[in-house]
Amino acid sequence: MKKNLWPFLLIVAVLSGAAEARAQQTDGATPVIFETDMGNDIDDALALDLLYKGMDAGHIRLLGISLNKRSDTAFEFIDLMNTWYGYPDIPIAYTPDAVISDEGDYTAPVCALKSSNGSPLFKRSRKAGSWEDPVAMYRRLLASQPDNSVVVISVGFSGNLAALLESGPDAVSPLTGKELVARKVDYFSVMAGSFGTKKRAEFNVINDIPSARKFFAECPSPIVLTPFEIGKQVVYPGRSIESDFGWAERHPMVEAYKAYHAMPYDRPTWDVIATYYVLPHEPSSLTVSISGRLSVDEAGFIYFTPDKNGRHRYLTADDRQAGMILGYFLRALPERPARYVK
Repeated sequence: MKKNLWPFLLIVAVLSGAAEARAQQTDGATPVIFETDMGNDIDDALALDLLYKGMDAGHIRLLGISLNKRSDTAFEFIDLMNTWYGYPDIPIAYTPDAVISDEGDYTAPVCALKSSNGSPLFKRSRKAGSWEDPVAMYRRLLASQPDNSVVVISVGFSGNLAALLESGPDAVSPLTGKELVARKVDYFSVMAGSFGTKKRAEFNVINDIPSARKFFAECPSPIVLTPFEIGKQVVYPGRSIESDFGWAERHPMVEAYKAYHAMPYDRPTWDVIATYYVLPHEPSSLTVSISGRLSVDEAGFIYFTPDKNGRHRYLTADDRQAGMILGYFLRALPERPARYVK
């Protein structure tokens, strides 16, 4: 019985996804999936804030958020951020088997904050442990979108993306992971690697070298890389966190900033720039390299080889451009979200 039912279910799933994709082609917003190691560095929280602002403006549709570090409180933090910004239904994927790093995690103290009556200071919309499987979420979301439409912003480790590429056909799509990515993903905006004069095995790569090597070697869609150096050029000032968010009595991103380091402190914007690239921005504020191929060696160092037929590029900025990007952040990040929920 199950054997006979499977082709029917597959056809229904494909037709349903195609109908949904046609309906979504007219709204003009770029479908985005956010891949994050939330809690390791505060720039993930700033990047997520910028995505909500892009949602408010109608520039993007945040289809889902995928967590690639081992932290239940990071899942809870993403949920309370979704809820506070007015988007409680955004799916969140996470696997407890994910990579764990030794970095301090600011999500736990924020999730533990209480109001005067003892209830959580920031509301959640999901029960503990109610996350989706990352590969299942990616396959479901990608299958429902128009071809060559989705942008994946990856600002953490590559484990979930490597697992997606390895996945096989299922009830939502007859395509393998590589085939599904090739058909549905327009490009990946990835924060990883370093091309500076000082040789550096960058954090997002060194913590899961096998997955990073697989992703960069086998990804069938274009990749635009935000390397370590450009994030260091654009530093978000702690004075803005202290003075520009006063419209909210308690702000989860500001509380995360306080929990991450002793205030005030300035912080590079690695993940925020990878997000900025996806949103409407002044093209002259960034320099995009020639085409080439990115590769990762056994020690976690990343390399770029020019190739006119390559699908990979990377971002750079001079001092003038860095000033333009920072000016954008100083205008956009402190804005009150349109769907803000107290």
